[in-house]
Amino acid sequence: MDLTILKSELSKALFVTESIVEKRTTMPILSNVLLSAADGKLKISATDLEVTALATATAKVKSPGSTTVNAKVFSDIVRELPDAEVTLKLGEGERLEIISKGSRLKMIGVSAEEFPSLPGVSFEARSKISSKQLSEMVNKTVYAVSYDETRFNLNGVCFELVGESKGKGKKGERSLRFVATDGHRLAMITRPVADLDFEERVIVPRKGLSEIRKLITSDDDVQVGLDIRDGFLLLETAAAKVSMRLIDGEFPDYNQVLPKQPGVVVSLNISDFSQALRRVALMVTDKGKCVRLDFSQNSLRISSSSPELGEAVEELEVKYSGKPLSVGFNAKYILDITASLGEAQKINLELNGELGPGKFFADGDESYIGIVMPMRLTAA
Repeated sequence: MDLTILKSELSKALFVTESIVEKRTTMPILSNVLLSAADGKLKISATDLEVTALATATAKVKSPGSTTVNAKVFSDIVRELPDAEVTLKLGEGERLEIISKGSRLKMIGVSAEEFPSLPGVSFEARSKISSKQLSEMVNKTVYAVSYDETRFNLNGVCFELVGESKGKGKKGERSLRFVATDGHRLAMITRPVADLDFEERVIVPRKGLSEIRKLITSDDDVQVGLDIRDGFLLLETAAAKVSMRLIDGEFPDYNQVLPKQPGVVVSLNISDFSQALRRVALMVTDKGKCVRLDFSQNSLRISSSSPELGEAVEELEVKYSGKPLSVGFNAKYILDITASLGEAQKINLELNGELGPGKFFADGDESYIGIVMPMRLTAA
């Protein structure tokens, strides 16, 4: 292997792959990235056997070849190289020589033959989706994914098609829905899709979703390939592919959490509400971050207290015409929802009594909702 590549191109490819690499593994080879050069391209691959990434960069390839090197060390070296062309030469004994201007380093690699096959990236994506739409849907649900490894079926986001039945017919009228929950809160967003088709619900793991976010961070709205089949989700852009093994489990029936009857709706200014919540939450020491919301005619009182720190009270004018009501919520859960909506609009909170779920949604748009279960309040 002998090639020359711009440092910027090499860095972009490594950005896609480096976070997938297993740092603690019983298979040392998974700590490496696979470098493959041929036909004017350098391909960099990494896998932990659950999530796999393959990034492609343009290079001047003098002779093709492949090897694997430690991902962290290689990334650190490239990061410190001058902004210029980088030459990679593979010598005897799997020694990779890295040359850039006056710098010359040699890394000891491992034969590419020892690298495992790359699961899920062999096929091409059959469908397209807007990168901005996909980014929005991931960002508005991934925060509600559970970190409890014993509840593995909640360790990802549920993808499902809703609307028109699958198969023949009005595909353009179907929608893609993402749902995530950790048992205390739920996030759900529904957006139209044109040609995506897959069977039943699937659960996409949290780590794979983090890699999707990295691939579609650009402000440009482009069409990216998306496919779900054979137990994998594949995302494909012009320069990279990421596949992830779907979680083998059944997602709970989230409809049981959704309010059955319409409640009393409060209209709030997101910016004022979020800032008040942040200040009040500073006086809560326990993990639950419970704050008290007291609603009365066109008024909201947000309060908290703890024996160790003291107490805080905020008063806000709101649109509320129901009976006086006091509810306890985890402040962090609400702030995650308001952050995903942005702070330049109104937010509605549908209340369902002291112990019923609180439903948050943007004013006039229920295609994205956040559900937060209330916490029991101690006597005031």
